[in-house]
Amino acid sequence: MHRFYIPNFQQPVLPADEAHHCRHVLRLNAGDTVNIFDGCGHEAQCAIAEITNQAVRLNMLAQTSTPALRCRITLAQAVPKKSMDLIVQKATELGVATIVPLLSERTIVRLDEDAPKLDRWREIALESCKQCGNNWLPAIESPRKAMEFFANPGKFDLKLIASLQPGAQPLKQLLPAQMPASVLILIGPEGDFTPAEISTARNAGCLPLSLGPLVLRAETAAIYTLSILHHELQVRT
Repeated sequence: MHRFYIPNFQQPVLPADEAHHCRHVLRLNAGDTVNIFDGCGHEAQCAIAEITNQAVRLNMLAQTSTPALRCRITLAQAVPKKSMDLIVQKATELGVATIVPLLSERTIVRLDEDAPKLDRWREIALESCKQCGNNWLPAIESPRKAMEFFANPGKFDLKLIASLQPGAQPLKQLLPAQMPASVLILIGPEGDFTPAEISTARNAGCLPLSLGPLVLRAETAAIYTLSILHHELQVRT
């Protein structure tokens, strides 16, 4: 069934871009049934009540709620040269709560306050939610300099930084006895974070996480790390 995003269920009217897709791409008609979600865990089955040139109005038939994943994962990702779109898409599919794009000293792409890129990533996350059935839309923050973020990453039950350095440990050895409710994972750019950035992150309480002996591409590292975190923190009972 077709899924549409409506941020406010109190007004069951498709936003302009969703209405255009409904009318002109899918060519749905009054009486057709669709699903809507608000990005905050709520989903509803609706019937199309009216289609005009200005709006698509819906009648809500049944509403359900999806609980949030028991561990909120924040991915702080140094923006790679080409694959940030893929990382956002797969992170959304794996249930990440927040994505923080980082500008490391070794980040090749210079974004700073690049609003078009940020808008694109948010649109990719939204489309990914539609396709995979995720009713929780991840927050995607504005790009930040890595050193500034590492100096004050915020409060998390567990903070990790993917690392090839000696002393990095597998996730099972880093998990506390009590399952964390929030986790921060830092993934570096091509060439990894600089020694100064890694030192700042570790001083802020980030533990070095081993991803194995091989050097992974940025997108592979992100997807691999989120997959093992999802398995250990979300799937297991």
